[in-house]
Amino acid sequence: MPAEIRNEVWKLVLGGKVYRSNLKGTFLSLPTEPKNVMALLRTCRQIYSEAAIMPLALTIFSVGSVREAMRSFNKLKLSQRKQITTLQFTIFWPTRVPDLMALCFAINRSGLLDSLLALRELRILVYSVQDPVVTREIVEETVYEHLKPSIQDMPFAVKVDHTHQGLSAHLNL
Repeated sequence: MPAEIRNEVWKLVLGGKVYRSNLKGTFLSLPTEPKNVMALLRTCRQIYSEAAIMPLALTIFSVGSVREAMRSFNKLKLSQRKQITTLQFTIFWPTRVPDLMALCFAINRSGLLDSLLALRELRILVYSVQDPVVTREIVEETVYEHLKPSIQDMPFAVKVDHTHQGLSAHLNL
């Protein structure tokens, strides 16, 4: 099978997962994720050598704070951290929106980015209560406005996602 097709298969099987940090600083998959996808890597040496870094490179690592990120990423080997391409911070509307500038400042000062050399995307996932006045556009504009001074020199894309799910939905995932 050609390498391009194999890589697409690896992406479909191993990619698109979300791992969220818990209080112990361990990344766990969401309960809705299939449990045995990594079994593919144990099939044979060739598959392992071709696809071993893909789970890290194609996964979204979700954290709630810089301190939580540092604690969780420090449990990974440096070689593993160097493969991570997507980091997601979760915040709750509107209580933590003013903390965004402090978040970016803390990311820069913490050295977190120094160990995430392949980082291409920083996502901000905003949870909010169901409110007809609070639209996706308002949330994104407000978040970008708070982030603007901090993200201008960042070497990766910043993306804001918004959901009307509340705290309870976040905790139950």
